[in-house]
Amino acid sequence: MKKTPKQERETTRRQSQYEIEAIIERRVDQGVKTEVVDIYEEVLLAVWAKILPTLGKITVRTIAQRAVHLTAQRYAALESVAVTEDGFDFRSLKERVDERDKAPIREALKELIVSLFDILAKLTGNVLVDRLTREIEGLEDIRTEHAA
Repeated sequence: MKKTPKQERETTRRQSQYEIEAIIERRVDQGVKTEVVDIYEEVLLAVWAKILPTLGKITVRTIAQRAVHLTAQRYAALESVAVTEDGFDFRSLKERVDERDKAPIREALKELIVSLFDILAKLTGNVLVDRLTREIEGLEDIRTEHAA
């Protein structure tokens, strides 16, 4: 049975999400950064920088705010994540995190990336999501080479 274009987009979107999650998991496991929030912050700021030239500051900020809002509905801790003109601001979240909170925060941040990529996939038909996935994989490769 042949997939419809919508099913193909959904499959591609999920594949990109799994790839990004795998990259982040490897970075946590490799100890590239010790703080989970720092790792997610770096990835989200890299995504911000990559989509900014294509979509513009107002659009990127609006998309990011929407992703944070949607995720904060399920994970209240993310209400402290701010979206500024320059990107995501995790300072308040970092101040609130302690060792007990790391697992739920990790899940919340993973969901934030999923929400962000979902919005981008719906807006661009996976064009940006595919490119972002490749570029973030390249970011991981560079970090791995420097760590070795």
